[in-house]
Amino acid sequence: MTFNMNSVIKAGGIGAAIALLLALLGAIPLLNCLLMPLLCLAWFALPVTTGMLYGYFTPGKETLGESALGGALSGGFAGFVYAVINGVVGAATGGVAAAFQQLEGIEGMPMEATSFGLGSLLVAVCISVFAGLLFGAIGGVLWPMFQGNRGR
Repeated sequence: MTFNMNSVIKAGGIGAAIALLLALLGAIPLLNCLLMPLLCLAWFALPVTTGMLYGYFTPGKETLGESALGGALSGGFAGFVYAVINGVVGAATGGVAAAFQQLEGIEGMPMEATSFGLGSLLVAVCISVFAGLLFGAIGGVLWPMFQGNRGR
């Protein structure tokens, strides 16, 4: 089973650029409130779109398995970039500290129990990469189906 690595790089690069933009827009307090529905959908819509972009950039015919593999790699890369940038930007802008200050006022919730660390960032990255692989493969499979329906 083979896949087109150039298409993976193109689609993953576009997905990473969109992930960077979403993570940076999410760090701005007013825009974060306005864009929250988009940011909540980004964890699965971005990899699906990236997987579909893989199919768009791939020349010629591929099997469904090859398209799913290429879409999964593209979506996994986009999910990885989104999680890392979102975690780093969130920690750098003090979003985590502000959330802890709000949680500090809740009775029975000590600040030490909700501490942010490298472990929680690694868990978020693992979940994002797994979701990116899964939804990217779905996007990679959806593209040939759209192409087949459009040709009829």
